[in-house]
Amino acid sequence: FTRTAADDMILADKDPHYRVLNLSVDPWQDATTSYYHKSIGGYHGAKLKRIQELYENVMDKNINAVGTALNSQNDSIIQIALSRLATLNMLNTKYIIYNPEGGVLPNRYACGNAWFVKEIKIVQNSDEELKSLDTLSSKNTAVVEKSFSLAPASFAVDSAATIRLTSYGPNKLTYESNTSREQFAVFSEVYYDKGWNAYIDGNPVPHVRADFVLRALKVPAGKHNIEFRFEPKLYFVGEKVALAGSLLLFLSVIGAIFYEVRKMKKVKAKVPVTV
Repeated sequence: FTRTAADDMILADKDPHYRVLNLSVDPWQDATTSYYHKSIGGYHGAKLKRIQELYENVMDKNINAVGTALNSQNDSIIQIALSRLATLNMLNTKYIIYNPEGGVLPNRYACGNAWFVKEIKIVQNSDEELKSLDTLSSKNTAVVEKSFSLAPASFAVDSAATIRLTSYGPNKLTYESNTSREQFAVFSEVYYDKGWNAYIDGNPVPHVRADFVLRALKVPAGKHNIEFRFEPKLYFVGEKVALAGSLLLFLSVIGAIFYEVRKMKKVKAKVPVTV
């Protein structure tokens, strides 16, 4: 794909860990944006139902709000609109393309790859969790469903606390945190408990779902290494079964060869020697 002027402007950012919303195409049907960027849009028939519900109930409203603000051509209105886009901000949408020939809108309200919130809002169910995103200040507040009892009811905020992404891979993400007291961190990655596990300094720790689709966990005071690893049990069980099957096949072949060799030796031993 040929790089556009908008692509060039965005790729000048040396930090690759952000997402891009491309409004110059249909964001939910087009995949070309993903050639150069981590895209908010795109399409796949096999997606999590929560992602589909997020798009239909909240994301479309955010996109319409961006379009209305851009049409005003008023920077103050645009910045106010960006500050209120809870879903786009929590998904770390740092750039919005509205014209491939250089029309790029930087979003300084994007939450980043991970952040510490100031408070937790407990809701009764997923419907309330989704509805809360309409007015959520995602940088300051995390919405957590009541069933996730691991979320702390309250905590003392450390305004100097830091957390940053240090390495990114499709099956492993690493972060570094530094805080003077226990904090609650939200990660701009989709929560999926059927395979993703969390670790702090190499020790497994539980994590919860926040903001309807994201991951969150309690981070203890001090400097720590945080990892998320994709370790689906079915995959590893399948690998062990496959290994066991391969070993049995190998032993069977070796056994068959050994049996044939012994058989040939016995046959040779019975053949009389002629002079």
